[in-house]
Amino acid sequence: MADTAVTAAERCYLHARELADRLELADARGAVEPGLAEDAALSRARLLAALAKLGPDTDHLTDSRQAADHLTGPTAAQPAAWLPVPGSAGDADLRAVKIMRRWAETSAEPAQAGPPGQRVTAEFDEIRDAIERDYGTRQAAVEHEGRTLTRLAVLGRLGDEPDPEQRRRLFHALRPVWQAIDGDGDDSPYRRLLSHSARRWAHGSPVAANGAALGMDASEVEPALVAILDTWRAITVGGPPIEPWDWWHTHGTTARALREAIPLPRLRPLSDAYHAALGADPAELGVRYDVTARPARPPVPVAYTTFGSRPRETSAGWIRAVPWVLGTYTAGGLGELTELIHETGHALHVAAIATRPAYADWPDSDALTEAIAELTALDTAEPAWQRHWLGVSVPERTALRDRYADVMLDVCWALFEMRMHADPARRPNDVWTELTSTYLGVVAHPELSWWAMRGQLVQEPGYMVNYALGPILAAELRAAVRAARGDWSTGDPGWYAWVSAHLYRFGLARPSGDVLRDLLGRPPSADALLAELHRAA
Repeated sequence: MADTAVTAAERCYLHARELADRLELADARGAVEPGLAEDAALSRARLLAALAKLGPDTDHLTDSRQAADHLTGPTAAQPAAWLPVPGSAGDADLRAVKIMRRWAETSAEPAQAGPPGQRVTAEFDEIRDAIERDYGTRQAAVEHEGRTLTRLAVLGRLGDEPDPEQRRRLFHALRPVWQAIDGDGDDSPYRRLLSHSARRWAHGSPVAANGAALGMDASEVEPALVAILDTWRAITVGGPPIEPWDWWHTHGTTARALREAIPLPRLRPLSDAYHAALGADPAELGVRYDVTARPARPPVPVAYTTFGSRPRETSAGWIRAVPWVLGTYTAGGLGELTELIHETGHALHVAAIATRPAYADWPDSDALTEAIAELTALDTAEPAWQRHWLGVSVPERTALRDRYADVMLDVCWALFEMRMHADPARRPNDVWTELTSTYLGVVAHPELSWWAMRGQLVQEPGYMVNYALGPILAAELRAAVRAARGDWSTGDPGWYAWVSAHLYRFGLARPSGDVLRDLLGRPPSADALLAELHRAA
């Protein structure tokens, strides 16, 4: 790559991103690196100075040069020959400068597999940060009958507990967690946050941005989500409504049947063995994990994956990114195993990104990012996978209903956010009650703020739509990969190289919509997911 002003800025960018990654990891892991915050701030300032030298006029970037020809390697396993991204070298440099400038100017926090940073008001930041701190503390210390549990542990016990009255008490033990987000209803931190968030959405919502990135019109998103819930209702809802505290038990048959096969010490070995059988051994790819609770580490309210270092080309050859998976697993079982496989899916994606530093990031669609992680995580609901990896399985209808019950809650949360932002004056409990009673067959409890158990609602308003669109894309992608390679539930050593070449490697080098169209041959739709739901009929 020629030594140009863009090249110099990109070197500064790589250094700044890696320091920001290290700072994020140090904070998340309870580690202390003296002077790191100052170094990160200084590196960002140097990046801004390097970008300033380019000036606002970028016409000079259209000069022909080889600087942008090393954009994307053909596979993650052997990125030996670089393939140019469509467009001129100058266009590629111009995009790179825009990406670097946007990150330097707007990102106060490092990026991760979760909500991206955005320019927000100081008041929004203050409200959000206060809620997140309170929520993080409360969800990690739920008091129930003299025991301290995490939010996820409570939900796991709701799936296991045979006594309905005990389930009701467990569910109500989460009330302090809800109150961290919704307060007492009259003085709601969430509604104060919503007043700022709704104003931002008026200038461009994350729902519209995600739809556009995927090649979908924003007006198509809500009808697609409603169609999914209508199908679920037609297939599964019948008989008397169930109480909200019985939801996890009703759809916990699979987890209860498989619990003995998935003790806590077996989580990592199971996940590692499964991915190794796909040609993606996490150890060989350099994936790092910090998923065990310990006193010195702050609680991790929502498991996530991030960059420990960024990929790069050196004189000695290609160096992969180093992905880190962070979370807190305390009980074992199907829920924690599925989440670990999901986060490892993010890590495999990071490890496969093979592009220039400015493009070495998550794709421009968070929904696609989530869908990529579900490529393997959805396998835990397949009886063939369960028999092979766990030695025990449940009937297909049961496994799929239990797995997609979680997706239906996510779809309700996505619609909840969309409708609250469309009409912030509405009472959140009423919106949530309307959705869950209409589509999920749950008893109406407008006095309970049980919608307020997801930290993503605060971490980045609108992010829940990614967990709703993600399964749509995941069903599409899984069908496309299966059509090309067959079933992989018991292993396929060439799977990772193939998926890396067609899906994982691009980062920001290609728009998500183009990647999807190349793989699917058309824009995505909900048809594949609806077909999956009908398997549970």
